[in-house]
Amino acid sequence: MKNENIASGVRWQIFVEALSTTTRVGLHPHEHEKAQAVELDIELSYRTGGQHDDDAASVIDYDHYCGVVTAFLQAKPHTRLLETLASEVASLSFREFTMLDEIRVAIHKPKIRPNTARLGVASSWTRWSYETLLVLQPLESSVAA
Repeated sequence: MKNENIASGVRWQIFVEALSTTTRVGLHPHEHEKAQAVELDIELSYRTGGQHDDDAASVIDYDHYCGVVTAFLQAKPHTRLLETLASEVASLSFREFTMLDEIRVAIHKPKIRPNTARLGVASSWTRWSYETLLVLQPLESSVAA
């Protein structure tokens, strides 16, 4: 059975809101002692790869994606800056999910400062920016869920 909604050239977006995990990140000495809670908001944009039927292989599996990102963050050594961590998540995403065209990554530390719900950073990358800029920053490890 054909599904006309998954046609070549259709642009899809996946959004992941408040993916909670722990990782080692931060500048302050107490942040080096143990992993801390982080939340990620991620938007993935891609086009289907020419499949015209209801084929799971022609889409990005968001459950698998969340598992890959979570495993990576939990396994990696300490990172000083949230900006570096966001770049590493983007690089991992482009490398592991070849159909990915664009990504927006926001990483938040919840309740780390009085009178705030969370603090964090956000940035966006295209496949071109990954191939010309991020690929120059090697990941410390590749983790697959």
